[in-house]
Amino acid sequence: MVILTVSANELVRERWKQILREDYNLIEAASYREMAECLARQPVDIVLLHRSLCDMKLLASLAGRRFFVFADAPDEDEAISLVRLGAVGYANSYAAPAFLREAVRIVLEGRVWLGQKVVQKIIEGNAKAIDGIELQSSPDPNLSDREWQVAFLVGKGKTNLEIAAELDISERTVKAHISSIFKKTSTNSRLQLALYVRNLLV
Repeated sequence: MVILTVSANELVRERWKQILREDYNLIEAASYREMAECLARQPVDIVLLHRSLCDMKLLASLAGRRFFVFADAPDEDEAISLVRLGAVGYANSYAAPAFLREAVRIVLEGRVWLGQKVVQKIIEGNAKAIDGIELQSSPDPNLSDREWQVAFLVGKGKTNLEIAAELDISERTVKAHISSIFKKTSTNSRLQLALYVRNLLV
């Protein structure tokens, strides 16, 4: 796996390198220009991006790529904004080594890494956005009506137990539906699925 670390702060890049170099092939960039050159030169599995370098131009250039933003002073609202712009993770630049290794492993598996408070805030905001929208037949032709019902309720922030009670099915059946929905929608988490549902409806 190839990881590109991008920060104008040499100490931050060195810290990330010390923590991750045993498990991954690391390349470094200290500027937007260097990052662009690295990305043009070779395939990269994920970009670890220091928040101090983030701007809309840089984020736009990462469209379709996996990138993880690290901030010196993490902020929940900023995390939500960056996830909506495509970030697969958001954490403290100086996270503990075990935390950083775990975060990178999770996002390389295709999942999203965020603090629980941030995830909850996003799901609550998602639920408010689709509140009042009536459940209709699936707008996604790949999902059966039952799968869409389950996805819709995930989008509203419902737990598996609540979905099972509302649809009068077993919790085990709900889990089976969600596994199928993840595959059909190319999502890997309840958060990604909730955002997917919102994008179809709002």
